[in-house]
Amino acid sequence: MINGNSVILQMGKETVYGTTVTPDKQIKISSESFKPEYNKIDEGLATGGRGEGLVATMGKKASGGFSTLMRPDMGYLLRAVLGVVNSEAGADEGYKHTFTAIGNGANDHLPSYTILVDRKVECSKYSAKCDSLSLSASAGDYLKVDPSFVCFDEVDGASKNASAVVSALKAFKFAQAKAYTGSYDSETGTFTGNAFADVTSINLNISNNLDADTQTTDTGINYKEPEVGVRSITADLEMLYAAGSESIRKSLFKTDATFGLKIEFVSDEMIDEEVPYKLTIIIPCCQMPDAGANMSGLDTLTQSVSVRAVDNLSDELIIVELYNGDESY
Repeated sequence: MINGNSVILQMGKETVYGTTVTPDKQIKISSESFKPEYNKIDEGLATGGRGEGLVATMGKKASGGFSTLMRPDMGYLLRAVLGVVNSEAGADEGYKHTFTAIGNGANDHLPSYTILVDRKVECSKYSAKCDSLSLSASAGDYLKVDPSFVCFDEVDGASKNASAVVSALKAFKFAQAKAYTGSYDSETGTFTGNAFADVTSINLNISNNLDADTQTTDTGINYKEPEVGVRSITADLEMLYAAGSESIRKSLFKTDATFGLKIEFVSDEMIDEEVPYKLTIIIPCCQMPDAGANMSGLDTLTQSVSVRAVDNLSDELIIVELYNGDESY
């Protein structure tokens, strides 16, 4: 029998989608779901016998994802889901990496990554593009990250990269988080606003809505390289119900107002003596499609709000800033 604790997952950036590489990152995971998807079709004709006829594979690809904790040096996951990164030297030995959503031009393509899963009986590789990524944290827990991928195919992985090692940095925690509403100035790159009070959980989801089902005479049994559709970015926050949260509900949910959202995690680990590891997520323009504070039991009354990014055609759709000691992604 194979114990789940023995499974190894590794990841590495590719040059060409569909051509796997040797991964250089190993990631601790709590689960994974990678598997091949074969479109098997029967003829749909009478067999003249007692049962159905044979089927044939008309298309093949793969898909899956994994669950892990978000650490300060995992910027490659942000690059995978958003596509664009600008890295610059910061204070002392630190670097600031700014991730933004890739465009929709003819030459705009999300990067692809080789994901290797060693399940001991078999080692498999997947050439993958990130379809979605969620970040979630609640009171008393870590910041969890769940990316999902669409893949060219499943191929034999031969063996894991013995030189790839897991991150030694601590994962971000809910206790290190703050969430703000306000406004973002794209010229100065500054966010001005007020903190949500008494937030108890934060969830952010980025979906690329990849088109992974296009098959042509050029692809053969495979599918075209997946490209980004209409990107969807949403956030859900739960907080204690109070006068401040009710004011937010009235001013943002009960109107069609647009506003900026900022979510920030500041680690208690330091890049050097004075600069902490930090993850900052900014949605410059969003709206609040839902908010409510309903009694469902005798526990403390909470209010839930949903936030949706909207494209004002001038600001970035989303800006994610990661501060760490890595030079580039």
